[in-house]
Amino acid sequence: MKLPAFALFERSLRLETRSALMSWSRAGLLGMILFVLWPIQKLARLGVYGAPGLNFLESMAGVNVVFITLAGLSYFASAITEEKEEMMLGLLRMTDLNGVTILLGKSTSRLVGALLLLLVQVPFILLAVTLGGVGIIQIAAAYATLLAYLFLLCNLALLFSVIFRNTATAAGVTLLLLLLFFIGHYLAAGIEELIEGSYRVNLQAGVWPIVTKIIEVWRDATPSQQLEAVFRIGFNGPVIGFQVLSNLIAGVVLFLLAWLLFDPCTRTEKEAAPARRWIWRRTTNRPSRVPQHLIGFRAITWKDFVFLSGGVWGLCAKFGVVLLLIAVCNVFALVSDDNVATQEFEGGLLIWVSLIVTAIWLAVEASRVFKDEVRWKTLSSLMLLPISVPELAYRKVAGALLGTLPLLACMIIGMLLVPKDVGDFINDLFKEPEGFGFFVVAIMQFVLFLHLTAFFSLVIKRGALPLAIAIQYLGGTFFVSFLSVFSFAMGGAGAMLFIVGFICAVLTIILHGAIGFRLAHAAAEE
Repeated sequence: MKLPAFALFERSLRLETRSALMSWSRAGLLGMILFVLWPIQKLARLGVYGAPGLNFLESMAGVNVVFITLAGLSYFASAITEEKEEMMLGLLRMTDLNGVTILLGKSTSRLVGALLLLLVQVPFILLAVTLGGVGIIQIAAAYATLLAYLFLLCNLALLFSVIFRNTATAAGVTLLLLLLFFIGHYLAAGIEELIEGSYRVNLQAGVWPIVTKIIEVWRDATPSQQLEAVFRIGFNGPVIGFQVLSNLIAGVVLFLLAWLLFDPCTRTEKEAAPARRWIWRRTTNRPSRVPQHLIGFRAITWKDFVFLSGGVWGLCAKFGVVLLLIAVCNVFALVSDDNVATQEFEGGLLIWVSLIVTAIWLAVEASRVFKDEVRWKTLSSLMLLPISVPELAYRKVAGALLGTLPLLACMIIGMLLVPKDVGDFINDLFKEPEGFGFFVVAIMQFVLFLHLTAFFSLVIKRGALPLAIAIQYLGGTFFVSFLSVFSFAMGGAGAMLFIVGFICAVLTIILHGAIGFRLAHAAAEE
């Protein structure tokens, strides 16, 4: 007998498990296992690995943690927000479905599909036992850890999908909470040690033992800590430990909280509109003035610079983010070493923080530069302008790139602080052919990654950036593993670097043309 409350869950589960995404995920899963297994088996024959089975299990667990995290930031975080963005949640409520039924249908069905993708790996992972160095208990404990983490992450993303109105905000807050979950206990332990050493506080008196216990429990609840214990030689259980139980209990609590907040957070439904970040809302009816020199073809670049990158206020906000990160790094550096705040340290910190933030921002911009036009059906209007599709794309990209100016300015300041170190780095780069090859290939891979992200934003509904990260991560893992095998077998990596660079260049050119074709096709579909 079928229960009416599970009708939406059953339908969603059938659609999810039979969708093209799940079929491609299964195919990608098989390829991922082969990509990880082949180089480990080759390196084991060369005598590099003493326990190849353990290395295989550890590699697969790391890949699964990355993929589960990416799924949480796109697949699970859009469970309810996609209905809000498409103005369909009201129609679901008109069917007299209650909150728990909608949550089961929209989120738990995705969780079951993801759990099945993890469980189908087990027969292949059992090959690790035949490779040696690992036992059945370690495999069971590792996958119990992954399943519990998946359950926790799914319900965490579901909670923020209920609270917030768009997927980007829900995914961003989920990412912040995940970072706090994984590294927060290290920061808390460091602050506790700082207080004990600087202020001569006795951590064995008062409330400090309770604080110390909380930090220990926090650390033991993280999957990284549990996996580290599982991968130790001689691990004999338990399979279901504190991490598994705590993650399952936290996941249930988060689901119940999402259920309680579902009605208050979805009671009203506002009409969706394009995001206008860091733009002051006008309170008068007086029309805004656009600079005369921006009227014309430059208006496309200006539009994306103002509305996509945030304009002048966006530049200030990004500059402030860089300065805040540098200040935080200085605080933690001073905790570990009182004499670390030197010109060389500050210059290197400016360069690396600016590069990392620039890379992150470019990835985010690549996922949004064309997606908003497709979503809000404005490409057909832009196509009426007397410019070609490639020129239109270049002008939009130019507007997004202008948003990285403060980040690059911080990097230039850092280079001016340490000119000698920069000069030594450039000299060493050109002295070592393989080092220069790695540098060029890394840049080409990042350019390929940006093209891949922009292309996926045009062909899939959600999750373009996480999918591009997953593919790039998988390709990078295979590249490193294959390069390691090549280096041990042939004694050099120059030819391999040339091959990988050539492949990156060819794929980038293909994606460059495919983006233009897809833009024209998307405009015609409107």
